[in-house]
Amino acid sequence: MNSVLRDKLMQTKILLKKVFIHEEYYIDSVLASFASDAHICLLGYRGGGKTHLCESLLKMMDNSIVSTVQGYLTAEIEDVFARPDISKLIKGDEEVIFKKTVYARVKFYDEIQRLGVGALSTMFRMLTKGTVIYMDREEGVKPFWVLATANPTEVSNDTLNIMLPEPLWDRFDGVIWITTALGKFKYSIEIDERIERLKEALPVIWSEKDVLELWREVDGIEIPEDIKLIVTMILGIVSFCQYAQDYDASSLTEEVKRELCSKCSKSYICSLIARPPSVRAKMSLLRLAKGFAYLRGSSKVELVDLEKAFPLVFWKRIRLMNEEMVTDRLRELRELFNKIKTEITEVKEAIDLINKLKNRYNDNEYRRLRSFVNAKIWFKGVVEILDEHYAKLKEKLMEKYVNADLVQKAKIYMIAKSKLPPEHLKEFYENVEVTIPLDPKTLAKFSSIDRNWFIIAKERFERGEKEMTLYGDLALRYIALTGGVNP
Repeated sequence: MNSVLRDKLMQTKILLKKVFIHEEYYIDSVLASFASDAHICLLGYRGGGKTHLCESLLKMMDNSIVSTVQGYLTAEIEDVFARPDISKLIKGDEEVIFKKTVYARVKFYDEIQRLGVGALSTMFRMLTKGTVIYMDREEGVKPFWVLATANPTEVSNDTLNIMLPEPLWDRFDGVIWITTALGKFKYSIEIDERIERLKEALPVIWSEKDVLELWREVDGIEIPEDIKLIVTMILGIVSFCQYAQDYDASSLTEEVKRELCSKCSKSYICSLIARPPSVRAKMSLLRLAKGFAYLRGSSKVELVDLEKAFPLVFWKRIRLMNEEMVTDRLRELRELFNKIKTEITEVKEAIDLINKLKNRYNDNEYRRLRSFVNAKIWFKGVVEILDEHYAKLKEKLMEKYVNADLVQKAKIYMIAKSKLPPEHLKEFYENVEVTIPLDPKTLAKFSSIDRNWFIIAKERFERGEKEMTLYGDLALRYIALTGGVNP
């Protein structure tokens, strides 16, 4: 880990804590998003400090890599992203002038609920591809980071705001609500005019080179296989429905989900969720978890990083059954994660079995793994991941097997035999046959391959037979042991 870059991040955090008087989790969330270039939107009421936090962080970045866009309802594509060069257009030349935000590494959009429909539509591509298409020209920069704020309460009968569509929220890796600090006495007594002066005096810490280096380093943080599996299980648990296993989460309405849950008498965690997340949640959770790991000074993601990233990733991606009764969404999402963590802990033995079965197949252990599905129906999806692993491994081995000579085929088969279920092996040994001489040396080798076939070969040898033909599995095992057909 680059100690210089992490020291810069820690220095940034220390300075932010001086100017943003609030819970540390909000600062950590923004910094984890920045470190992992995971796009984030801060929600909150007017005066909650969301813009103040963003501006304070941006003050510590080289102005050449930062673009700020202030939302207002008439702001359309031409105001925010690109416009035609009018002087050249009059002459018949279709030239485009792209705004700074298109090329900026760090893009800050303040009060996005005030952007016009056209500008918001352009943001869809900006958030996913990092580019803008205008008059048949496409421009952009990668990698990049989007930081935004929004006040979703300013929507009803307000001509200065529009309702933000759910698919747009899904393009943000993380979303978090910044509560009003003035509502908490311990914070409000520290907020005074001194804060603004400190903000203006913040030093520039991050150059473009530093930012790009930071993003490369955080992208390289290790995600252990068990963490990847846990993330898959998290998504499976919150999305699972035994009555609609093939649904598209984005099209499943709350009414339909409630109806499905009413048919189910089980107390599954998914029954707490009215609208499940899309598939984008998985990548966002892994991406943000890397940011939190780096913030901790760790070179690999751990469960605690998933726990911190979880509320940000699912803030806008799921809707709870008791949504109308929720007064503290952060606490509610944290409690939901704890329930999921408990659920996953109950199948820890199964997770260990999966890791063992990936290294070496064992029929008894595989049957024991499948028994967990009876207790946790959602676990079926996890077992399917192991089955997919077997299918992919078989495909890779078969690619090598097809053009190999007989001795190499035997070696490949022995690898497949140790790592794949029996039903995947037939293609390796079908149509394989070899004829071997029968003599004492061959019998000695047979004794270490297969006891039953040793007895058969011995009887044939004693009857005076000089050769014996082996087929399929036995033929390949013999060749693997002897290194060929000859004794």
